[in-house]
Amino acid sequence: WKDGKAQKSKPPVEAMLNSAAAAKPAPEIEIADRLILPMVNVCVACLREGIVDSADLVDGAMIFGTGFAPFRGGPLHYARKRGVEEVRAKLRELQAAHGERFRPDDGWDLLK
Repeated sequence: WKDGKAQKSKPPVEAMLNSAAAAKPAPEIEIADRLILPMVNVCVACLREGIVDSADLVDGAMIFGTGFAPFRGGPLHYARKRGVEEVRAKLRELQAAHGERFRPDDGWDLLK
């Protein structure tokens, strides 16, 4: 109250959301890589091991079966578009930093 009148402000929840959104940093690319690239790597292993006959089938199965982002074209399409060597290098980097679970599969040459 000021001079007999209520001073209006944003509701507390709205104020918190606005300040949290302003203070929240953009998602880090490494976190996305740590989540997505192991899945892509397993897809490469499935192709190499003959579990799936083609990269297109892997991509379709991952889109329809797991909800992989359709606009990315599937995990193997994503890897090709990003660059097979770049993905492989990033997996090696993650392996060095976080362990063997990020070791690139031997089947990456199949995507070239």
